[in-house]
Amino acid sequence: MTDSVLLISKAEGFMVNAIKAKLEADGFMCSFCSTESANINQRIDEKRIILLYLDESVLGKTDLLIYLRDKCNDDDLKLILIGSPSDFNLISNYISDNFLAGKLERPIDMHVLLKLLRNTHTIATENEDKKSILIVDDDVTYLRTIRDWLKDKYNVYMANSGIQALTWLAKNHADLILLDYMMPVATGPEILEMIRSEETSRDIPVIFLTSKSDKDSVKGVIHLKPQGYLLKTINMAMLRSEIARFFDGETL
Repeated sequence: MTDSVLLISKAEGFMVNAIKAKLEADGFMCSFCSTESANINQRIDEKRIILLYLDESVLGKTDLLIYLRDKCNDDDLKLILIGSPSDFNLISNYISDNFLAGKLERPIDMHVLLKLLRNTHTIATENEDKKSILIVDDDVTYLRTIRDWLKDKYNVYMANSGIQALTWLAKNHADLILLDYMMPVATGPEILEMIRSEETSRDIPVIFLTSKSDKDSVKGVIHLKPQGYLLKTINMAMLRSEIARFFDGETL
């Protein structure tokens, strides 16, 4: 068993080196990166599991914490925190438990750490076989609700604007996009036009999530070839059923 782990801390102290040595002995490909590193973003992009060793210097790097939170959401990064209860409480202002694969209190029980990493590795491997869905909606509460409805069966990602969606699609693949019809700044149809204009995303199926079911709204986007329309009043069971039908090749 191998997996790619990046251990992030201010410096390579005794405990950090001990963790790294233990993981490598157990078959994990583990490397270290300082929070002061100029290429930390690149190093994070190269890994799938991140161990973040918390101390005051790390907790003061709010840009890094926000970046890690966004990576968890956008790229399905697996983030594990190592610290104290007070550290976890402080970091929750930037990274909620929803974005974490786990938390370990110091002093670390190495057996518990290895068990958590093995479980995280298994989940990450299983997720590779799941279909990926990108939800685009300016309502963050609605985004999280739909994600919670679908996340047990699909890899679900969220974007709250057209620009965020296109940025995500430039680096990632989706098997389906659920797109809000009515959005500020750029409407759903306008966003779909942008998606269709990009080579990397033009062939991705798109289903509108809409509160508008009138014929004019439907006719206005026929040329963009959406795969269907679902009313935003849909309940969880019906949404899951409709998406399963879509992936089974049925017309919505």
